[in-house]
Amino acid sequence: MSQSAFEIQEVISLGWEAFKKNALLFIVLLLLSLVANIIISAISGVIALPAVIASILSTAVGAYFMLSTARACSAASEGQSPSWEVLKNDWKPFGKFFIIFILLSLIFIISAILLLIPFLFALALFLCVPYIFAANPEIGILEIFQKSFNISIKHIWVLILYILLWFIIVFVTAIVTLGLAVLITVPLFYLSSAFVYRKLDADSSGVVEIPLAQTETEAE
Repeated sequence: MSQSAFEIQEVISLGWEAFKKNALLFIVLLLLSLVANIIISAISGVIALPAVIASILSTAVGAYFMLSTARACSAASEGQSPSWEVLKNDWKPFGKFFIIFILLSLIFIISAILLLIPFLFALALFLCVPYIFAANPEIGILEIFQKSFNISIKHIWVLILYILLWFIIVFVTAIVTLGLAVLITVPLFYLSSAFVYRKLDADSSGVVEIPLAQTETEAE
């Protein structure tokens, strides 16, 4: 059995360290996404927007802030400090990511209908899609999905375990804190997943990765 490209405890620890350095940014990104969707729902109710238009607007908002979050997570996973500039997404890459976001949503919805196991496989195989786009916005949409599949399939079981663990963490902490914990656990999941992508990509490229903590120590 081949060794996994990452350890769950390690990527969560890396995600936590990155979150502590940029907590305000990631919490604001999540809150903006939630508030924007609440506003859209309220407007839809007041002016009776057709369901299709309301759904498109809600999906666009979700895609926009997911792209901002993925860009911030990608920067953090590379040892950089993401700035508030991630809130500004150019129209061309956003349009491309909007299509990716819709395709991901369709894949997850269809796989969920097919029961839990296909859903978990879909989540595991395409977990890295947003981060691949954030790091490589110039490559094609199908190439992004193909790359996510290729770097993930070899580590499918540890990825499924990783996702199941996060389901438990988010669900249990949300119940205990009456939902407040999602302000930490959701950004932490995104950040940890960015580190998962970084390690899977390094493994697929045959790159010997130097831990961020080590490079920071050497720099000092």
